[in-house]
Amino acid sequence: MRKTVIVLMSLFILLNLFIVILSFYSLKPSSLRNSSGTLITGRGTSGTVGLVILGPELNVFIHSPENITYNFSIGDDYIIDLNVSADFTVDTWWYKLEDLRHGTTVNESVVFTPNDTINAVRWSNKITVFANDSSGSSASSSVIFFVSVPNSAPVLGAIDDGIFVCESNSLSYSFSASDADEDDLTADISPKNPFFVSSPTRINLTTVISSIFSGNLTKSDVGIYSEVVSVSDGEYVDTKNTNITVIEINNAPSVENVGVQTIYTQGDNSTFYKEVQVSDVENGNQSSGNFTFNLTFLNGNKFFDITQFGVMNVSGNDSIIGVYNLSLCVTDKAIENIHQNISLCGQDGLNQTVCQNFSLTVTDENRAPTITNYYPSNFSLSISGTGTLSFNITKYDPDGTIPDTYWYVDGFLKEYDSGSSYDKFEYSFGCGVSGTHTIKAEITDGLLNDSVEWTVSVERVQCPLPSEGGGGGGGGGIEGCATNWACDTWEVCQNAKASLEIGLLSGEDYRTVKDSCLEQNLDDSSCGVQIRKCFDLNSCNSSAGQPPEFQGCYYLEKPSCFDNVKNCHDGDCELLVDCGGPCDPCPTCSDGIQNQGEQDVDCGGPCPWKCPAEKPLQANKIQVVLFWSILIMLVLLAIIKVIKIVKLREKLIQIKRNIMKNEINEL
Repeated sequence: MRKTVIVLMSLFILLNLFIVILSFYSLKPSSLRNSSGTLITGRGTSGTVGLVILGPELNVFIHSPENITYNFSIGDDYIIDLNVSADFTVDTWWYKLEDLRHGTTVNESVVFTPNDTINAVRWSNKITVFANDSSGSSASSSVIFFVSVPNSAPVLGAIDDGIFVCESNSLSYSFSASDADEDDLTADISPKNPFFVSSPTRINLTTVISSIFSGNLTKSDVGIYSEVVSVSDGEYVDTKNTNITVIEINNAPSVENVGVQTIYTQGDNSTFYKEVQVSDVENGNQSSGNFTFNLTFLNGNKFFDITQFGVMNVSGNDSIIGVYNLSLCVTDKAIENIHQNISLCGQDGLNQTVCQNFSLTVTDENRAPTITNYYPSNFSLSISGTGTLSFNITKYDPDGTIPDTYWYVDGFLKEYDSGSSYDKFEYSFGCGVSGTHTIKAEITDGLLNDSVEWTVSVERVQCPLPSEGGGGGGGGGIEGCATNWACDTWEVCQNAKASLEIGLLSGEDYRTVKDSCLEQNLDDSSCGVQIRKCFDLNSCNSSAGQPPEFQGCYYLEKPSCFDNVKNCHDGDCELLVDCGGPCDPCPTCSDGIQNQGEQDVDCGGPCPWKCPAEKPLQANKIQVVLFWSILIMLVLLAIIKVIKIVKLREKLIQIKRNIMKNEINEL
């Protein structure tokens, strides 16, 4: 027995010695240094040799969360158990939580105790758990897990029940929409034209902004439009109804410039005859009789007037020689039905008056006006296309008339100046323009003229490329004009092959549609194409940013609200399958109806908010008192009834006893 113990002890000593030697040779070179930092190589003849015995490896184990998918309901807090352990005595636990979808850190360093919980984030999470012991040694472990939540419905932000816009203006009304799933949303309005909805622009992960817009609204657009604004993620939709009112205004009449006039006292050009041209959206032209004309002499005696149809007619003579300054005013009629909110348009809808001044010179010998000074003095100029040219002239008329000035660019009138002896003009040719051009200033007293002309050599400046839009390519157009595209509703889906055969589709477009159909496993009988018209509200005459005007679709011979296909028919398009547009409204989380799998009215299910917790029925104090009062009364009545029954029974028993007693006595 003793020998066995000695052998076992010897083996134990040898095993420990072997562990020490193995630990010594497994040390990193950086740890085998003396007090002065010199590496111990084993060749030295002096110094102190230290033995470092490494402890066992430290390990952290994460039991929860696991590398699995955790399912939650919409509106839940994503609380998950945090269960961990270690194979050493832990002094401090902490964790780091990362949102892998968005590449952000949710919590950098959170101290906790085991069997705790964490608030995870939706989609992919990574948690790293750290632990250290009392000596400061630490270990860590990581787990990636996924939080899954069903798709929820998008929600429209606030939209006014009534939206107002004035005739001769354009509408731009912004609204927001949110989607907890961070889906790409589409926005729409129905019916379209004259109002449209822009493509949503994302402002953060869950919120987009869009706008209801229009082109310049005319008299024919005046009225009230009942519109349905919608936003969809492709599975669910939210809608809001609004009335857009285009308020009628009284447009001011447009009156042509009379300009400076000169007549002689006799002979040719001795008569001033002018029929003033007037146009007005509400009242027609000068011959309609809907205008009031007023002619005022600003100096001298009045010697002629204007008729009710805007005609001035006077002949010169020696008694009226001179220069006369006159004011011509034209007044229209008020509109018939003035909207109560017309003040939003900056007017009251009543009469509008437009005035202009002009001069009439009566002379027996007219002398020509003269440009006495001009700038630039050099008639040959050079400039880049985007540079700005400045011109000015000083003019004189020996008869006392103040001549009018007309500024022309390449023969086209660009500016008219009146009433001053000094006029100026600025002009920029813009990008994309080059070559030789002319700018001319011409003055007149109504009969005689004078002018100066400059020749300008323009150096071309490349126009900037248009910003990226919703499809389309480049194309020429009006310089400096920004396109504003709007599209009508998609038309009914037509069979693509038949559309090719009758010429509605080009071969290239057909192949594009065909490829789209193949991706959706649609054969020739169900491969369709939809067409719509898109137009630039700013009329820039450019194709920049033009949206597509055709797309592939699922073709049905007779589309309806009961075919289980999202399609267009009866002049509008469905928002989801067989609802919205020409069909019954789609279920939403704001329609006041418990539908689409909601737990209660407009809450739970796909709605992005939970239903409020059910509260036990709580009667008020009056109801409680009334209840107990009635109950007590009923109990009292029952007791009284029982007492009466008992007394009646006792009485009957007594009567029966008396009868029996009498019968015995008689025997």
